[in-house]
Formats: sequence, structure tokens, C-alpha cells
Amino acid sequence: MIRVLPDTNIIISSVFWSGKPYEVIRKGILGEYQLVISVEILDEVVDKLRNKFQFPEENIKELVDILMNYCLIIDVISKFDVIRDKNDNKIVECAFDGKVDYIVTGDPDLLDLKEFKGIKIINANEFLENIK
Repeated sequence: MIRVLPDTNIIISSVFWSGKPYEVIRKGILGEYQLVISVEILDEVVDKLRNKFQFPEENIKELVDILMNYCLIIDVISKFDVIRDKNDNKIVECAFDGKVDYIVTGDPDLLDLKEFKGIKIINANEFLENIK
């Protein structure tokens, strides 16, 4: 089964809008492929929803429950320094340790990398086109 790591911005976009990021998460939850994340990525999602968007705590808990049930949670042990924004290295680290096929992101720094150790890094639209 294809393994997909949705970046923080894809997860957050899927909460607020019904576009391509929503479809990436929805299809993963439906089992069309395996969604992969780490506790660090989950923590970043919670932090942004809570502090940047003032998202209600009960909705944050509901989202965390959904992600914990439908995503493979990876214990990240690898360390890489390949992204300009050092905070984003956790994405490639999780992807590598989770043996994912795709990182789906809207982050220009990650998209500029295009590929990391055989892992394709693409936006939500490209990903949905690739898996048809």
C-alpha cells in the first residue's frame, strides 16, 4: 500500500477547506493509502490550531482522535538537515523512518527539494493526479 505523509499545512487546510488537501486526508482515512505522521507533526498541528487559529479545544481533540485512529504514527529516530527552515526537517525525518512514498505539502521549502532519498515531495493536486 502507498504510504503518504501529509505536511502540517495539508492537515490544517483539510480542517478549514474542502479542496485538494481535504481530499488527500479523506482518501487516506477511507483506506486508499496509508497516512503516516509523527507525534512531532501532530504536536505542530495542535499548536497551530490552538494558537494561530484559536480552534476550539473539543474540535482539536476530535481531530487528534481521528488522526491517531487513521494514521500510522512513526517513532522518528533519524536526523537530517536538508530543509532551509530547520523546523521542517521533522517532515523528511518522519517520511524516511516511515518509509513513505510521498510527502504531500504546500510548503515551498519542501517542494523545492522535489525528492528526498526516493520519497517524492509534491503538492496535493499533483498527488491526487498521480494516484488516479
